[in-house]
Amino acid sequence: MAVEKCLIVISNLSSTYFDDRWKALNSTILHKQTQNSASNYIYNKVIDCLLSGTKEKGPMIEIMKNEFGRETYSQGVTSRKFKITDTYYNAGLTTYSLTTPKLIQQRQRHAFKSLKLANNNIIAANLIELYTQIDYPDESEIWKRGKELCKAKKKNKKGKKYTMRNRHKNEYWKDHENRTFIEDNILLYKYLTGNGIMIPIVGDHKSGGRVVDSFTLMPRWIREMIKIDGEPIVEVDYACLHPNIAMLLYGGEQKYITHKSISKDTGIDKEIIKIEHLSFFNKHQLEMKRSPLYNYYMTTENRMIKNIVNEKICSNYKRTSQRLFEKEVEIMTEVIRRLNVEGINVGYVYDALFTTQKNAERVREVMNRVASDFAVYTTAK
Repeated sequence: MAVEKCLIVISNLSSTYFDDRWKALNSTILHKQTQNSASNYIYNKVIDCLLSGTKEKGPMIEIMKNEFGRETYSQGVTSRKFKITDTYYNAGLTTYSLTTPKLIQQRQRHAFKSLKLANNNIIAANLIELYTQIDYPDESEIWKRGKELCKAKKKNKKGKKYTMRNRHKNEYWKDHENRTFIEDNILLYKYLTGNGIMIPIVGDHKSGGRVVDSFTLMPRWIREMIKIDGEPIVEVDYACLHPNIAMLLYGGEQKYITHKSISKDTGIDKEIIKIEHLSFFNKHQLEMKRSPLYNYYMTTENRMIKNIVNEKICSNYKRTSQRLFEKEVEIMTEVIRRLNVEGINVGYVYDALFTTQKNAERVREVMNRVASDFAVYTTAK
């Protein structure tokens, strides 16, 4: 049981194999995963065990610390961040089936609770209905498409170039941090779908209530290959949603901001603008000032930027992104509610929806109507 509790805790870091190496682990969740019949708080003993590791291989995990050697967390605000040490991270992922009846029961209860939460959430309940209609691509088709992307020198949404690793180590490429490897993308796809797709997870207030499932975590180029009732999908997304939400929430004056219009006004490449907008409002106020977008907004939307900076200083700098996410979720919830009334279930990827070609225009119309009703000046494309 002790070994399996350690494996359960460290399994929370499995997703870091595909994303940021550091991940915050909530103590309340860790307690639920490891508590015994007396409800004792033993998760810290598990963490101590993982920090010690073995004499042969050393520690299994690390805790993030600041320049003063102190743990970077704030009680009630942010959780401790952990990462798997290089020794274990480089070994890759494997699967493990629990054998302890008590822990199996805990995992089952957790699954049922997650399902209950999902069924009580409009976005997640819609997804559960949609899952029965999904057709997945064969692995051979995915490999073929991945090779085509590499040959065409395509890049993902974050500007990273698709690359076949072909048994090389990442360091083989000097710019490996600016590449996304097809092999890793396919491994992530298998991780998300191999044992069945995950129950949609409804986020807490820190994420604005965003819903996460296998499709939001899946590489976009693979997600584009799935079908709904045998039909290819079409993704409909809002143009420049967060900047236009920021206009509403923080006293902006412009309407219908687009990446293209900012590019035209600043002379900055549109693709750079798009990538910067992915994180601009989420940044610490000092990091915002280093962004090429900062001077543009200071010039055109001085009051809005000052309101945002003041909020970041007086509250928590992440509060701005939380408010943007909250409004985004409100909008997408209402869009999905209206579509469900019409008998249309859609895939959800934060500020975008995917559907069949025959429903795409109706989805677009409803998204535009809801944005207008919320006084957010953007359009779905």
